[in-house]
Amino acid sequence: MRTFIILTSFALISITGFGQNKDIDNIFNKFDGKNGVTSVNITKDMMNLVAQMDSSDFKAKDLLAQISRVRILAFENAVPEDKVSFETMVKSLPLKDYKELMVVKEKEMNVKMLSLESQGRIAEFLLLVTGGNHQALVSITGNIDPKQLGKLPEFMKMHGCEQLAKLGKK
Repeated sequence: MRTFIILTSFALISITGFGQNKDIDNIFNKFDGKNGVTSVNITKDMMNLVAQMDSSDFKAKDLLAQISRVRILAFENAVPEDKVSFETMVKSLPLKDYKELMVVKEKEMNVKMLSLESQGRIAEFLLLVTGGNHQALVSITGNIDPKQLGKLPEFMKMHGCEQLAKLGKK
């Protein structure tokens, strides 16, 4: 009986974990490969490779070791229908379990930074850019020390990411 309870608990935890990312996965799947949309998927193996390239930068190596996956969607010359569809999907994301870290509103552009935490560590970091000519979604998963988050702009040269540097100064 105890084994059944333990296995059921693990199954429920796994289902809950996948459920939290399912809607985000749907956004990436919908727009992957579309004209005017840049889609990037960086795996843990690539993170390890980059960390090994410059072994003198221990801070970068520590941060990269904590990241298991980075996915980026950036809309540049996408058709208006895709931009509207993206914004609608982003608005319907179930983000109640995410902690809002920062919101930046500038003219028509909105930047939201959210984190999903587990045991004091960041399991997923989301950067949502909507409005005007700028639409993007960045999902970073792993087991990230929140103090390391401000170092991400050094690795990600994308509109909106410069706001992350402000988080490291808290």
